[in-house]
Amino acid sequence: MAGESPPLPSLRREILIPNGRPGLAVALADPGTRHDPVTGTEWPNAASVFGIMTRPQVIGQVGTPSYAGVELKPWGIAALGLPTLLVDDMLQFGDGVGAGTTAALVDELRAEPFGQSRADRLSAFLSPRLDAARALPVVAAAVDAIDEARGRTTVADVAERSGTSYSTLYRVFRQSLGIGPKQYAEIIRYYHFVGGLLGGPADAQATLSALHGYYDQAHAARDFKRYTGVSATSFLAVQDGIAALMHGRSVQDDASADG
Repeated sequence: MAGESPPLPSLRREILIPNGRPGLAVALADPGTRHDPVTGTEWPNAASVFGIMTRPQVIGQVGTPSYAGVELKPWGIAALGLPTLLVDDMLQFGDGVGAGTTAALVDELRAEPFGQSRADRLSAFLSPRLDAARALPVVAAAVDAIDEARGRTTVADVAERSGTSYSTLYRVFRQSLGIGPKQYAEIIRYYHFVGGLLGGPADAQATLSALHGYYDQAHAARDFKRYTGVSATSFLAVQDGIAALMHGRSVQDDASADG
């Protein structure tokens, strides 16, 4: 983004598509909300740590949207030393580091100019607070294999590439990420499916279904709604908002951390 976003005069809702990554978002202006349409749970999007999502969430925002954020590796929540991996869940950052520390961080981030310097300041804050925990080599190898294949692979193939058995891979993968390798592959597959649909013509669903291994368009449509929360037709109607959040620029400052 070229600069800060202008205030939103009314509530704006956008769909957040699962991408297999946990992260941290810190509101520097008016905090929005995250809503789980399956459970009905709603969280303030103020200073929040969120785990891997297995289903879409809805972002709500009114007023001035300005965020600094980092995206972690799929196993990054463990590096923060949290008692749970937060799959489809969130935790207020202040609950972990204290309200005073969080407030001071927000002030420091606001003092930084918009852009990379905010991301650098947030990374500097997080670095000494990260545990030494790192993914087991087999988990890192499995994540790389699934990511490189864009989710279009089998767990058996991933296990073979990672040099381990199916059962061992499933066990250590779930311990590190909170979900199994098959579900992670489904999330990555559909994340790229969404990106392809955003970049293609409005009638591209059948073509995309075939390209992603779906020869039954009804099956593709069912899974599409599972990971986006809406039909392909509805998705295309609001694609600008989704693209802004997950496949292009975001209301959050772009940043990444290895976690």
